[in-house]
Amino acid sequence: MRSRLENRGVTLALAVLAGMLHGACFAPLGAWPLAFVALAPLVAVTRGRGALTSLALGWVAGTVAATLAVVPWIAAAARDYFQQGALGAVLFALGVGQLFGALHVAAFGALLPRLGRLRAATLRVLATAAVWTALELLRARAFTGAPWDLLAHALYAQPLWIQTADLGGAFLVSFVLAASSAAVAELLVAPLRQAAAALGLAAALLGLTAGYGALRLRSMHDAEGPFVRVALVQGNVPNPWRVDAARAEDAFRAFANATRSIVPSHPDLVVWPENAVSFLLAPNPRFGRAAADILGSDGPGLLLGGPRYVADGDGHVRFFNSAYLLAADGEPVMVYDKRHLVPFAEYAPLPRVPWLGWRFDAPGDYTPGVVPTIFPDPAPFGVLICFEAIYPELARDLVRHGARFLLNLSNDAWFGTSAGLEQHLAMTVFRAVETRRGLARATNTGVTALVAPSGRILARFPTSVRGAWVVEVPLRDGLSLYARAGDLFAWLASLGALVALAAAGQRPR
Repeated sequence: MRSRLENRGVTLALAVLAGMLHGACFAPLGAWPLAFVALAPLVAVTRGRGALTSLALGWVAGTVAATLAVVPWIAAAARDYFQQGALGAVLFALGVGQLFGALHVAAFGALLPRLGRLRAATLRVLATAAVWTALELLRARAFTGAPWDLLAHALYAQPLWIQTADLGGAFLVSFVLAASSAAVAELLVAPLRQAAAALGLAAALLGLTAGYGALRLRSMHDAEGPFVRVALVQGNVPNPWRVDAARAEDAFRAFANATRSIVPSHPDLVVWPENAVSFLLAPNPRFGRAAADILGSDGPGLLLGGPRYVADGDGHVRFFNSAYLLAADGEPVMVYDKRHLVPFAEYAPLPRVPWLGWRFDAPGDYTPGVVPTIFPDPAPFGVLICFEAIYPELARDLVRHGARFLLNLSNDAWFGTSAGLEQHLAMTVFRAVETRRGLARATNTGVTALVAPSGRILARFPTSVRGAWVVEVPLRDGLSLYARAGDLFAWLASLGALVALAAAGQRPR
């Protein structure tokens, strides 16, 4: 097999295959079993090669994976949200795919030959998994942070395999998957005895992961209370209405009509998604009165997303992307301001560069919030607005401040009907498992869903329809190890990766 890998055509084909396997793990294909072997072709084909060649092979694999999994929906969002033409949208999507998709895989490829010098196959497997985990952690933190489509996220609909996220987050799940791929690669390029040791180690890791998952699923009773009854309202409002003041009342009416059908079932809380209203509530009190007419005098509270502004003493006005809690009488009770804003969409991460023909202005010019707000009624809960659901530290912060369940308010209409809808849902599943909290999603067009503390998706509702549904969200207390320790495992894996790379660089006597 080693001699065949010297062929340039085979080499390139294996790099492309690695990218195809990796990209196919996620929606729209969703071939989740491939996550256990996705990295194997890249690990195998870089064995014994130079760093630059391996970097190029990793770049090919990462580019193919990003092109399959994220470029299409980013391009769709760029056309809709940024009003870009087809060419501009594709170029923007390819650029984002390179920065947050291909770059870390290229770095992974460049480091693999060094890891291949380790003498024991089991050490090579662990070191490879540690390096992959360290690079995922770096991707989650660098620049604005983009922990989108981590390898673990491919398993979001397989509760058995993701229970260890309550110990080490999605990074621990990714570590096991990367180790599995590394062991398969050893089977392709290493002597039989070493390959057998590598496969034995991977089998042990997978067995422990599955065993822990089975025990946790058996001990977690999602159907047991206490519960809070939450009405999730999906308005299916066209995106152009958000920026058209003339359609503000039409958008409000769409959510109001959907809510009227559900209020008689007496939910404890009604939830509208992010930007359900695109106007400022403070100078428009008539909308609060209209909400009161819908909810009734003894009705539930209403949580909804909308913009907010604060005027400073010097006349400067700051805008926030917020979630308001209105009492049954329509009066605002509390507000949460989104803390992690979307680059290019809610703020401009780069200065204007006119000669590039692109002004890096965000359609919204928002200020990030700073407070992890806990809403007290009907039970203590925290809110993640849209993109915030991909960041585990924000969910941890809310739970550590007392949240007994989580709500994700999102407007994913910018994804159209693309795979971005499902990929966004996948990451919210991990927030539930990591914190052991029930998590309900209210979206404009989908995917509106309920995720149990076990990670089981208890309910998901049709996309691109207008409707409202009442779900029973489990209330839970206590802190998981991950909620307490955060990304400790990922940092330890990063330290292990540095030690392995240093050890691999030492030449034997």
